[in-house]
Amino acid sequence: MNTHFLFNNIFLRSARTILFAFVFLPLLSFAAERYNPIAVYLTWQHDPTTTMTIQWITEANKDEDQVYYQKVGENSWQIAIGSHSPMPEYEPYLIHKVELTDLSPGTSYVFRTGEWNTVPNKFRTIPPNTDTPIRFVVGGDMYRDGIENLVETHRQAARVDPMFALVGGDIAYAGNKYSVRTSHTQRQRWLTWVIAWNQHMVTPDGYLIPMIPTIGNHDVNGRYDQTPEQAPFFYSLFSFPGRQGYNALDFGDFLSIIVLDSGHTHSIDGNQTFWLYNTLEKRQGIPHKFAIYHVPAYPSVRKFSGKINNEIRKHWVPIFEHFGLTAAFEHHDHAYKRTHPIYKGRVDPRGVLYLGDGAWGVKKPRKPKKPEKVWFLANTKRAKHFIMVTLEGNNRYFTAIDSKGNVIDSYSHVQ
Repeated sequence: MNTHFLFNNIFLRSARTILFAFVFLPLLSFAAERYNPIAVYLTWQHDPTTTMTIQWITEANKDEDQVYYQKVGENSWQIAIGSHSPMPEYEPYLIHKVELTDLSPGTSYVFRTGEWNTVPNKFRTIPPNTDTPIRFVVGGDMYRDGIENLVETHRQAARVDPMFALVGGDIAYAGNKYSVRTSHTQRQRWLTWVIAWNQHMVTPDGYLIPMIPTIGNHDVNGRYDQTPEQAPFFYSLFSFPGRQGYNALDFGDFLSIIVLDSGHTHSIDGNQTFWLYNTLEKRQGIPHKFAIYHVPAYPSVRKFSGKINNEIRKHWVPIFEHFGLTAAFEHHDHAYKRTHPIYKGRVDPRGVLYLGDGAWGVKKPRKPKKPEKVWFLANTKRAKHFIMVTLEGNNRYFTAIDSKGNVIDSYSHVQ
């Protein structure tokens, strides 16, 4: 790449974002040694077909907030200016954020973060419909044990070339059960987790894999019935779902991801349930609708009568059923499970599918209940795993894959 260029066509895009298009001409030279941020990771705040939120972590003295980006194969670059905030609890790092907008759907981009001489990365926007198959992966309960257990599943998940990942909580296992503050060692687990994602959740063609996270009990000091202030790293590191803790992300007019908080920093009933009803009511015409949260309504290991499990079945499940949710991804139990479609407390083809139970990075998964002994379970496995979901037209294909790359279950809903 020619390292001489001249800035050209400077214009104001918004009050928060300035874009520059520039062409390569011999004027300025950037011969400095390349700088790598500590970690670079992707998420969204708005439609993933036309936007991308880029986040990166640096040392505290690296305060440049710009992102240089271009379509792969083009010669001109644009610059978007974002913002940064300090890492919580006096950790000596900055968290930077830039949202890119007005991107082209289904398109590959290359970008650099902060200084011009940083190592480039690639991302791709989501296609505008499911005529092109949309593939994503799902899993939770991640950095519970050694980092090698997390990375093993990362590598298998990245190999299937997903366009994004849903992260189902208990991300870094860095919250305290009783204390309102974490130790430096616990706080470093968040940084280690983000670095591992940056390094290993990369497709075979070199694209960073965006994440859509939800919160779990081990991401919060106090576990349950807390406020966002007791989950400072979750709410600082991830731009989505925002401090409300629950949110919806719409992919054009064909897919909605509903992110929920299963009682960790927001109550299950009350405002969140009211919001859920209104959100799904507005999306009745969306063909693919998925919810993700941490504690399961239909657990494969723990008691069916648990307090949180009961609350979710009481407040959320009737709304899922009323508005035709496609499937709910659940975690927390450290095993694999797929339920039968469930409607009004019984197996019914009109019902909602529940998958997951969270064992992405768990060294020793728990022994789940046997399907022949529990009415709602269709399949269970004692396995560290992730779930691959493929949307093609109005059809959905679910494949559970263990940390060695073996298929352990599959299910399809073909219309």
